[in-house]
Amino acid sequence: MKITDLKSQEWYAYTNKVRPGDIVAVVESGFVTRLASRLILPATEFFHFIIIADYIPHENDFVILESIPSHGVAVGRLSWYLGKTINIYRPSREKVLMSDILENERAGCHLTPEELGRRAVWQATAHGRSGYDYILCAQIAYRVLSRCLRNWMKGRGFAVHFTEIPRTGRGGLWCTELVDEAYDGLYPVLDREYEALPSNFIYQYLDGYLDYVCGWPGK
Repeated sequence: MKITDLKSQEWYAYTNKVRPGDIVAVVESGFVTRLASRLILPATEFFHFIIIADYIPHENDFVILESIPSHGVAVGRLSWYLGKTINIYRPSREKVLMSDILENERAGCHLTPEELGRRAVWQATAHGRSGYDYILCAQIAYRVLSRCLRNWMKGRGFAVHFTEIPRTGRGGLWCTELVDEAYDGLYPVLDREYEALPSNFIYQYLDGYLDYVCGWPGK
């Protein structure tokens, strides 16, 4: 479906469902994405991740926060991704309301799902001047390829599960790291024992920590 008018009923049907703190997963079709989807499990074509921030009522659009190679952490618009295939996710309402996972020193009290999303956006802005994590990209490429080779030599197939890539130190932030940092101490949108890979995020969805909100196909 192609949407060109942000005042259309079709676009309203999407924006009425979206809330600040929701996470956008974008399908990318480049060589790196295709290679990663074959090498890292669980496989996924979603390779760029975005935090949705404030609603812009007079334009029926949303501010977004994302980390991109050309700028690092940057501000944009959700409508910029109308031509892409995307899914939008939110922390599981059931887990948020029925667990004590949000009882922590920074929150001070149990948060509602809406408060959780707003707090995640605020935390994301603390990284507004962070550069893109090129060093981590190189480190992950080396670690994935070396473990793929090791698994192949042991007869396990030429692929790795994301749990074979432990978490490393921090420099700049790539897109999935920004989402992870936004929810740090609030909710496990990624398993923080392991690297902030797209497969890590998808696993959390498959494990019930994230709810699917909506999405649309690309052009």
